[in-house]
Amino acid sequence: MRLPGAEIIDWLAPLGQSVKLIIGAFSWRSITNLSWQEIRSHCQWMGLEAFHMVALSAVVVAIALVIQCVIELHKYHLHDLAGAVISIGLLREIGPLTVGLALCGRMAARVSEEAHAYIAHNSELEFAHKFILPRYIAALLMAVPLASYGLVIGFYTGALVAPLLSISSTNIFLESARRAIENRDILIYFLKVILFFPFVTIFAACACGLLKRKSLAPVAVDAVTATFIACFVTNLMITMIMYYR
Repeated sequence: MRLPGAEIIDWLAPLGQSVKLIIGAFSWRSITNLSWQEIRSHCQWMGLEAFHMVALSAVVVAIALVIQCVIELHKYHLHDLAGAVISIGLLREIGPLTVGLALCGRMAARVSEEAHAYIAHNSELEFAHKFILPRYIAALLMAVPLASYGLVIGFYTGALVAPLLSISSTNIFLESARRAIENRDILIYFLKVILFFPFVTIFAACACGLLKRKSLAPVAVDAVTATFIACFVTNLMITMIMYYR
């Protein structure tokens, strides 16, 4: 019988393994082994096949956030400030932790299963030098359009839905949002969703596949769990560094 809380060690194990993989993945040998054709194939499933999921997620999250904010602000006759509250929420936390993590979970599940299958027939050195870097580059390339697309869809969904919930007009919503948003908010959103989350996702997923190389059990559950924990911690650290004084 395992002690209570022992599963936490299992969740954190891939994070330690990731440090070892980072060294091999960014070596000169890994760079010389790059195949742009392989990168394009990963861009296909990471990016193009995920656009509809991003759009639907952004729309649903934005509508739910608008409803909650407008109802609460209406109690204090501050509903015209909904644009400011919603835009800040989407940029700083809600966007990265919903649409961003949905993408990360999707990537982690597939990459971990591919890693599990690859390591069964190849050495750990080959895995570090050939498997990881193409997927990481593809994740970075696709994070840029997907993050921008999700942000625009979510923001304008909120602007269109808000007038249906007692906001005077879409223009008032947009003006309130424009006054509230700072350049730092946009920068932090893209730092989280484009730079840090793909990095954490690919290496955590690869580490899970590597750690489970002698097991026949599916690795996607462990990979998604490790990815979520790592992304939550990363999100907290960035928020504290940039906003806490």
